[in-house]
Amino acid sequence: MKISSLLLSSALLVACGERYSPWESDPPSHLRNLTAEQLSVLNSQPEQSLPFTVAVMGDPQGTPKDLQRVVDAINRRDDVKFILVLGDLTDYGLLHEYVWAGEALKRSRVPFLTVVGNHDAISHGKTIYREMFGAYDYTFSYAGLNFVMWNNNQYEFGETDFTWLERNTDSRSIVASHVPPVVDMHRQEQVDRWYDINRRAGILASLHGHRGTEDEFSWHENGIPYYVVPKLSGRRYTLVTFHEDRKVTFQYCRDDCGELL
Repeated sequence: MKISSLLLSSALLVACGERYSPWESDPPSHLRNLTAEQLSVLNSQPEQSLPFTVAVMGDPQGTPKDLQRVVDAINRRDDVKFILVLGDLTDYGLLHEYVWAGEALKRSRVPFLTVVGNHDAISHGKTIYREMFGAYDYTFSYAGLNFVMWNNNQYEFGETDFTWLERNTDSRSIVASHVPPVVDMHRQEQVDRWYDINRRAGILASLHGHRGTEDEFSWHENGIPYYVVPKLSGRRYTLVTFHEDRKVTFQYCRDDCGELL
């Protein structure tokens, strides 16, 4: 009889003495309300002006050691102000996966902010994400810019709330969500509406994960850069720099960082 990877993972945890069952949904106390905790740290920093750089990563699911190594690599830099994690911290929405990701991110010397991914909503993942991080949709300001952290996982949460996006975007906004604006989870008319909201708001950039590729890819629509980070596996992440003239540059990293885009 074939044993599923989920049951095998659970058996290994028991064998290693871990306390987590596959259906537990109660994060440890030091891994609760992380979004509020990290925003408090970010807001306590000295006032920042442009230009500044953030590290962006996506889809660390199933690779906790690589996530640790990426965080350690960012810790060795002195130019990163905070980290954005663009969803799919987990494969199956299980507590032990969330704990692995949370412990790796807590190694960071700079604040980290997340969006929820579609895999994070499997099983009891929605409840765990709420307890561990906080709201699915939120915004925060930094150096005069508006970061819009948006849940657009339509299959797991129901119809994407484009009205919320429209209310919270303007010409100072960077939108960060797990799913990019392509026909995948979303229908063509939804993608068209999405582009139109971003165009009318005149946002600075749109950042995403989800595609699970080894390379990043990007395009421009109505002068707005859209960027999809590679899957973190293999220690991949991106440095994004916001400049005074509304220019946004991207630098792909795999341990070392390559040429600016």
